[in-house]
Amino acid sequence: MDESIQEEIGKLEPSTVMTFYELVLKDYNASYYFHSGENGLSNSIIFKDKEYYYVPIKANGFDSTDSSLPRPTLSIDNHDSFFSLKTKFFKDFVGFTLKRTRTFVKFLHGDNFPNNLNPFGTPTEVSFPTEKYIINKKIIENQDIVQFELASILEKENAFLPSRKIIFNACQWRYRHSIGCGYSGGPISDSKGNPIDFYDNLGVNIYNKDTTYNRGQGVLVPATPGSQDVDKVFVCLVDGTQGKNPLTDKTAWVMDSCPKNIAGCRSRFANEESTNGLPFGGFPGSWGQ
Repeated sequence: MDESIQEEIGKLEPSTVMTFYELVLKDYNASYYFHSGENGLSNSIIFKDKEYYYVPIKANGFDSTDSSLPRPTLSIDNHDSFFSLKTKFFKDFVGFTLKRTRTFVKFLHGDNFPNNLNPFGTPTEVSFPTEKYIINKKIIENQDIVQFELASILEKENAFLPSRKIIFNACQWRYRHSIGCGYSGGPISDSKGNPIDFYDNLGVNIYNKDTTYNRGQGVLVPATPGSQDVDKVFVCLVDGTQGKNPLTDKTAWVMDSCPKNIAGCRSRFANEESTNGLPFGGFPGSWGQ
């Protein structure tokens, strides 16, 4: 914890503690930022380059005990039905991460005050350590409030430890993803391991519906921006192919896929195996256990 925070805690009359919340919208690469309006600050607040909007909030149960982890509740104003609409779209936010950050008013940036000057202290924007919780369930929803129960990230329900299942000869990485697999070379085989040995090795260009392709030519269909998908590589099966979408037309295209076994991994990383090993996402050593 920052020394400035510790010094402020030790004072007889410390300044007001402000609480900031970040609701992480998983799979959307975005977040909702809001604060609960302590010290009468009911406008938006800029904190560490993020704009936090004022929403009346009542929070309880964040204190830990020796016998159990906290199960806080968060009651959020719902008079404008904003959170009712969002709970329907995001399935009650169950499993979403909520970050809670606290600091003293005296450390807020001057931009939050008249004349860009914090009258309470020095705007260093230091804070207590950020706490992370998982939204465990929605407890109440009516025209006044939406209330959630939070859980520590250490006790997330239905989680696996380790988070990857131990499977003998089945890779769990997403093919061609930068995390885990990392393969970015030319097409090798289909999902059953059948080799695409007719690929012409002339490179892979982004697919264009107006271009005419011949057997052996490779194309790339980029992932949708902002999605969790990955780029896909296809090889043409028929001469004179035009206007046939590789994502839907299996008569004209075959998609480069990994059979998710050690042989498939080795066929892509054979040149690296002796020095770096294989990035195989299974657990071969578990066989027979």
